[in-house]
Amino acid sequence: GLIVPSDALESMGSSETRRPLPGGLGQWVAAMGYVIGAVALLKAAKGVEWRPARRRREDVSKRSGEKAHDAAPPAGPTSLPAAARPSSSKPAAEKEPDELPFPEPMPKGDLTQSALRRYDGSNASLPILLAAKGVVYDVTHGRDFYGAGGAYNLFTGRDCSRALAKMSLDPKDVTEDVSDLTADERKVLDDWVVKFEAKYPVVGRVEF
Repeated sequence: GLIVPSDALESMGSSETRRPLPGGLGQWVAAMGYVIGAVALLKAAKGVEWRPARRRREDVSKRSGEKAHDAAPPAGPTSLPAAARPSSSKPAAEKEPDELPFPEPMPKGDLTQSALRRYDGSNASLPILLAAKGVVYDVTHGRDFYGAGGAYNLFTGRDCSRALAKMSLDPKDVTEDVSDLTADERKVLDDWVVKFEAKYPVVGRVEF
């Protein structure tokens, strides 16, 4: 209940002579009523989280968007129209052609200079031959270097000993003449021969 100060009771007198509360006391009682009402409201609202209306609307929209995202199918080529899907392979016209097969190995045997010149890489159906120090080698499997358009195609179809020794791509050096080579040039030629013997089949010898 409401506790009233003793001096206020004394001023009020007996029940028979009770008069209205003075103005100051009435204001005090009214103020206490407001305080008690405010405390009651705070207790009732305890535990309720207050958020602005705009924030609540944003949360609802966010939850709705998450649900829609979970229900949507995963993005990818399968969700695109057929005309817009990337092709899994290139059209046949754009595919790289298969590498040409190698011709049959050259049969063993000696060749004349004129016969040797047929095997210069210009005909893809024939082996590619060259000679060094009079020995003929089948260099077909090195056609990236010795075939038509290759860096060393100049050496094929003949004995190229001099050009090999001098490390020359001058057509006039593509010959079997090694009579005037220096010691260093002869060493270079021998190194080429070792390489050919380790990598390419020997066909025979050149008949000069």
